[in-house]
Amino acid sequence: MDMKVNKRQGQFLNDTINQWQQQQLIDTQQAQQLRHSYDVISFDWKLLAVYSFWVAIACFILSVILLIADDYLIALISRIINTPASILAFISAIIAAGLFYFGVRRRQRYPQKTVSNEAVFFFGVLITAVTSVFLSHITIALHWRESIFILLPTIIYLIVGIQLRSVLVWLFALIGIGLLVLTETSYLAQDHYLFWGMNIPSRFTIVGMLIISASVALKRHSRLLFLQESTLFMGLLYFFNALWMLTIFGNYDSLSAWSHIKQIELWGWSVTMLLVTLSAIYYGIKNNNPLIRAFGIIFLLLCLYSRYFEYFWGTLHKAVFFAILALSFWIIGSRAEKIWQLGNKN
Repeated sequence: MDMKVNKRQGQFLNDTINQWQQQQLIDTQQAQQLRHSYDVISFDWKLLAVYSFWVAIACFILSVILLIADDYLIALISRIINTPASILAFISAIIAAGLFYFGVRRRQRYPQKTVSNEAVFFFGVLITAVTSVFLSHITIALHWRESIFILLPTIIYLIVGIQLRSVLVWLFALIGIGLLVLTETSYLAQDHYLFWGMNIPSRFTIVGMLIISASVALKRHSRLLFLQESTLFMGLLYFFNALWMLTIFGNYDSLSAWSHIKQIELWGWSVTMLLVTLSAIYYGIKNNNPLIRAFGIIFLLLCLYSRYFEYFWGTLHKAVFFAILALSFWIIGSRAEKIWQLGNKN
């Protein structure tokens, strides 16, 4: 069976085969055989499937939110089924387990339907969170911390993500870790913004670095290697978003303290972010890591645009600012082109 590729992949393969042929690494017959080994599909149906399932999930969540927001319907449902929270928690737990089981069986039967299989797992994730909410109502008299009811589903997601080899469930486990850190540190800070001298963005730079370190450790375990890229993605997302927030708010302990400073006083954070993003771009290019490279580029531009709105929006003409940006990136591109040409000569 010929390999199915999209137009972009087909163009890349065709260019590669042409280059090999020009360099006389393969002859004309081998080039033709390689070109006939794949088919270019005119429409990316897999991408449409991904978007369709995400839209379906989003619509389902929206319908639940609208249902919850409707006081009349909630009152009506409460009168019809006056069920204790303990029973609802048990029922939802059974449903969640059933969804995970159904997802596994469906994946065994239809392994090629990766998108819809992961969508089934998502509903298992959602119902697990609902179970945790019901449990919180059962133990409300015990005055347990809210973080316990985030910890419970997070542990379940970690175990299920590994055992079922589901990247989607694993991503929700990493999101749960972030929520757990936020909730627990805010509780321990006793209504103050600082925990161990760090505000929320500062804490999440640490969380991001720890998750990035975990992604490096996953490379050493073949059984967990499938989780490495998604873990790196979440670590970078936490880290760069938190660092960007620090360039805006700094490490201040309250909004009132932050409101009395000038943005120029936070230049140290901006310089740090510029150095970090440039380092990420350099590392991504040197080690052929498109994920790190993309994060570096996106947050470099975000940092530059943020500084523009903070410092130059009212004074520097917009055309001048973007002309300076264009000139700077032209210089970077020219320098990169020279380095690339030197590398080709070797």
